[in-house]
Amino acid sequence: MHTKAGIIAAEALVRDGIRSMLSIDRTVDVVGESASFADIPQVRRRGDPDVFVIDASGLRGTGEVHAQRIRSLVDMAERPVVLLADDGVQCDTELLRLGACVLARSRVGSADLVSSVRLLAAGYLPVERRLAQQLAHRALEERAGEAAHVRLLTPRERDVFHLLARGRSNMEIASSLTLAHSTVKTHVRGILKKLGLTSRLDVVILVHGPLRRPLPSTGLRHRARGRATA
Repeated sequence: MHTKAGIIAAEALVRDGIRSMLSIDRTVDVVGESASFADIPQVRRRGDPDVFVIDASGLRGTGEVHAQRIRSLVDMAERPVVLLADDGVQCDTELLRLGACVLARSRVGSADLVSSVRLLAAGYLPVERRLAQQLAHRALEERAGEAAHVRLLTPRERDVFHLLARGRSNMEIASSLTLAHSTVKTHVRGILKKLGLTSRLDVVILVHGPLRRPLPSTGLRHRARGRATA
């Protein structure tokens, strides 16, 4: 069974390198490539790749802005993605949910790249053992520390609640969960009412305790006093 791959990388040398690395496996065919992130939909329509290999090492931005741009690229692909990134970029749960395998650009070899492409095409999501252990540990901690009243929320409200607790805005939550903005607003109002809270800032304080410094997301730019609008 052949695996079709699309390549997105700004530098011609990097595209040539990725293509050469994939060529060690005769069952992997490169069906399209581009130097521009904006061409991802076009490559997807023309070549119908099973997997994208995207070099995001040159993506500008820092902190949450950078993370959101990476998530947007993966979401735009609408296919599983092998993301080649700078060493400091971590594969968070949202990237995993979107079907992204993050490989450190400076350390990836041909065997690792081909293996990741083939596993993604077969329906598996390669995750480094270290990251898998961290995610498992974090999940256990969250489950053990989850307050009893939070369990009163519906499954979808819990999804929204956990993103609220991370300081995400309604627009970011809508994008992450593929929901309409109006639906997110309804969930936020329901969550605040069920938990007896007056603002989305109260959600952050409930989960993390009093804030010592402002979080970077614009999602917290709401009034801390009085009942905030969802």
